[in-house]
Amino acid sequence: MRNIIPALLSIGVGFAVSFFGLDFYSDSLKNENKIVAQSNEITTPVETVETSKEETPEEDLTVNESSTGSISVDIEDIQKSFDNWEAYTKENIDLMSTFTPLDDEGAVMEKGIFLTLLRTGAYIPVKSEKDGKVQYQLTGINGSADEKIKKSIVSKASIAHQYFKMEGKKLPDYNFVDLKGKAHNKADTKGKLLVLKCWFITCKVCVEEFPELNELVDKYKDDKIEFVSLAFDKKDELVEFLETKEFKYPTIPEQKEYMAKKLKVKQYPTHLIVDSNGIIIKMVNNVKTLTSELERIMGK
Repeated sequence: MRNIIPALLSIGVGFAVSFFGLDFYSDSLKNENKIVAQSNEITTPVETVETSKEETPEEDLTVNESSTGSISVDIEDIQKSFDNWEAYTKENIDLMSTFTPLDDEGAVMEKGIFLTLLRTGAYIPVKSEKDGKVQYQLTGINGSADEKIKKSIVSKASIAHQYFKMEGKKLPDYNFVDLKGKAHNKADTKGKLLVLKCWFITCKVCVEEFPELNELVDKYKDDKIEFVSLAFDKKDELVEFLETKEFKYPTIPEQKEYMAKKLKVKQYPTHLIVDSNGIIIKMVNNVKTLTSELERIMGK
């Protein structure tokens, strides 16, 4: 914890803002029309938080395997270039997934604080496994690391923190009517797990996930799960588009405002898992993590 204390002191105001001011910050941003697709085109502005100017000592870059479990990564190498970091994080890091957060000495910490510290740009997350469970550990970033690495971490951690804040909250009131005229409301989904997909027609990644999402519908067809998609687009446009693309989710048209203002969606695609009592239990941004989270929840 000795390396975290200076960071915590240096972001006193920023730390408070992350808990009390982020909602105000998010509401005040006039970027509702800036759509963030899951690619390198992240346009969501991120909050600037003051970081510690102290460079992490070289010896602190070695992760203690006895406290964190198995690690097979050269921490120096993944920070040598942005390409190295991108390759590593694409394969190993998903801040919206379920993981055990660790501080820089390997002690378990609260996820909200973990994400807040990542948002300072002073740390990178490093993956390890212990007893079959995924862990991410805070590791001080090299002073010579590419600035793009820091910006990438701050951006991803900021969105992950916003989604983490939504978990545990009630799903905002809804009364959807899909393209076939069927209603979807709290009465219809009571006692069921609800899986929502947020997307729009011109989001390439959103559409590329269709086959895997169709597989999930088939896999859980005998379980009490309702899959529903919320789209930006108008009914006629969606009907025409879905004639060429098979998608087994019932689709609700013209839901941009609900997604942006009610669900606080910052990136597309975004998937929500809502329990039988209407509580949001997970918000993720890709089908791979959605699949693993459903397997964890459903036990299969």
